[in-house]
Amino acid sequence: MPYDTLDNHLKDSSDIGRAVVPMGMLLAWCVNLGLISREFEQANERAVLRVRMQEIPGSELLIAAGGDLQRDLFSEAGQRFLDGYYPRYPEEFCAVFNVSMDEQYGVSESWDNYAKLAQHLTRVYMGARKTAIAGIFSRFKRLIGH
Repeated sequence: MPYDTLDNHLKDSSDIGRAVVPMGMLLAWCVNLGLISREFEQANERAVLRVRMQEIPGSELLIAAGGDLQRDLFSEAGQRFLDGYYPRYPEEFCAVFNVSMDEQYGVSESWDNYAKLAQHLTRVYMGARKTAIAGIFSRFKRLIGH
């Protein structure tokens, strides 16, 4: 089951290049944080490197991968994060750029916009990791009787 598909966005955007932007920007962030699977990285080595070097946008990599955010594109850590986060991503994408859901396809896939989104996503990701670590630490303390 994919997190999202290009088909979900094509019905609201008449242009494939715009329809893929929200998913592509998320994929670029996952690439840069190392949240993609080893298999996906190896299969798309050149394009992944070009995303990291900001030579191509994440949407270009996503199109090369078939246009859908499939689970197997992501590492275990990436899947854990996206399992909990992706349902709210579309609304948060719009909030970051101060646009409505209908206007999300007007957001340009510039590296400046990527930086805004990446700052937000990293804050959310680090918060999720802190919560997970705190939960593990709490269980450990209970196990040792403290």
